[in-house]
Amino acid sequence: MQGWTEGYVGGIGYIHAFYRELSPALLSFALTLRGWRSPMDLAGSFTCAEIGCGQGVSSAVLAGCHPDARFEAVDFNPGHIAGAQRLAAEAGLGNAAFREESFAEYAEGGAKNLDIVTLHGVWSWVSAENRAILVDLLKRRLRPGGLVFVSYNALPGTLAYMPLRRVLVEHCADRTGPLPERIEEAVAFASRLTALNAGWFAQADALPARLDSLKRKSPNYIAHEYLNRDWTAFYHADVARELAAAKLDFAGPAVPMEQMDELSLPPDALPLLAEARDPAYRETLRDLLTNRAFRRDLFLKGAGRLTAAERRDRLRATRFALLVPPDDLPEVILAPVGRVPLPQDLHGPLAEALAAGTPTLAELSALPALARHGEEAVLRALMILTSLALAAPALPETGQAARALQADRFNAAILERSRRDDTLDTLASPVLGSGVAVSRLEALFLLARRNGTDPAATAWEALSADGLALSRDGERLDGEEANLAELRARFDRFTRLRLPTLRRLGVA
Repeated sequence: MQGWTEGYVGGIGYIHAFYRELSPALLSFALTLRGWRSPMDLAGSFTCAEIGCGQGVSSAVLAGCHPDARFEAVDFNPGHIAGAQRLAAEAGLGNAAFREESFAEYAEGGAKNLDIVTLHGVWSWVSAENRAILVDLLKRRLRPGGLVFVSYNALPGTLAYMPLRRVLVEHCADRTGPLPERIEEAVAFASRLTALNAGWFAQADALPARLDSLKRKSPNYIAHEYLNRDWTAFYHADVARELAAAKLDFAGPAVPMEQMDELSLPPDALPLLAEARDPAYRETLRDLLTNRAFRRDLFLKGAGRLTAAERRDRLRATRFALLVPPDDLPEVILAPVGRVPLPQDLHGPLAEALAAGTPTLAELSALPALARHGEEAVLRALMILTSLALAAPALPETGQAARALQADRFNAAILERSRRDDTLDTLASPVLGSGVAVSRLEALFLLARRNGTDPAATAWEALSADGLALSRDGERLDGEEANLAELRARFDRFTRLRLPTLRRLGVA
C-alpha cells in the first residue's frame, strides 16, 4: 500500500519558505501590464486559496498584511498544517484557515467563492489523476473572473536535469537509513559521476553549477523537489489545454520581465512567433527559444480586458517601493539574451526617488531626471527591478493603518520566535502586502528595539543558548566579550544600512 501520501514524499517536512510571486499586488501588476482586469481589490476584501501550501508560510504572511482578505491554505500533510495553525494562533490571524485536506475534499467542501487560487510547486509533482482533480476544483470553486497562478517544471529547459533527478531517486532507493543521510550521499555520488566527465555528464554543461546549488540546499528541499514518485515536466501548451477544461485562459507570465521580448528573444524571432496562431503554441515556441526550465503562469476565468485608458490609469496610479539600498542596484543584469546594462541616467534617479518613499508611476515619470526618458521607459525599468526582487508594487494608501496593526501583531510573533530558532525568516509588510526576508540576527535586533533591550545582549543570549557564536574574517569568536563586541559592530551596520529600508517597508 502506498498510504495517504499517494507517492508524494512523506516523513520529512517541506522547507519553511515564503514565495513573493504569490503576493496579490505582484499578481495584479502582472495582469494590468497585460491589459487584464484583476479580480482583487487590493485595498479591500478578496478570497485566496493556496492549494498544496506546504508549511503555510506564504498564506500566513499574506494574511498578516491583508486584514480584510480571506486566506485558505490546504495541504494533506498533517504536520505542515499543525505547524501553520500554531503560527496563526500565535499571530492572531483570524482571516486565515489552514486545512488538512486532499484536493478532492477541498473541491467538494465549499462554494464557488474564490477570487485567487495559487498552485505553486504542485502541478509538476502530482499524478495525472490529481491534476484532473485540481481542474475539477478550479471548475467548482473559482469565481467567474477569478485568477489562477500555477508554476511547473517546463520543457525544454528541464530536460537537462532529468538524468540527475533519476540518479538521486535511484540512489536514495538503493540505500537504507534516515532519508536526509541518503539524500546527502546521493548528491555526493552524483558529484563523483559528474567528475568522470563521461557520456551524458560530459555534455551537461550546467550540471556542476546545479550540483553546487544542491549542496547548499536542505534535505527537506531536495526530497520534495526531486524524490516524489510523480514528477513531470510540461510544455506550456499541454498545461494550457488541461486548464482549459476549467474554462481558464492564459493571461500571461507572472514575472514582468518575461513579458519583455527584447530581454528574452533575438529580434529575428518575433516574426516567426507571429506566425503561430494558437497562443499556447506561440508561448511554447518562446520556451523553446529561451530554453526555459520553470514557468510561473497566470490564467483567468472569463475576465474582461481593460481599455487602453484603463490600463494606463491603473499603471500610473500604482505605487512602488525599493527593497534594497539604492547603492545595491546592479549596473548589468543577466537575461535570456545575455548581459544587459541598466542605463544609470535612468536607474540612478529612479532608485533615489524610490528610496525616498512609495511614489506612483505618474509621480516618478514627472520628475525632471526621469521625465526626459518617458513614462514607458520608467515603467519598463520598474518591470525589471520588480522581477529581480529589487523593487515591488506597493498597495494603495487606503487601508494602510489597519494593515499596519495586523502586520505588527504578526511580526511580533515572528520576532519572538527568533529567540529559539531561525525557521521563519519573513516579516509582513503592510506597505507591500507581501513578505520581507530578514536574517535571524536582524530579527533579534528588531526584537530588541521593539522591547527596549540591548540589541547585542539580546542577540547573544539567543545565539549562545543554541551553542552558536559569530565569526570574523573566517575565525570563530570565543567568549562572550568578543561576541558582544562583534554584535555591537553588526548592529551599527544594521542601523545604518538595513534599518532605513525596513522602516520604509513598514516592518520596523
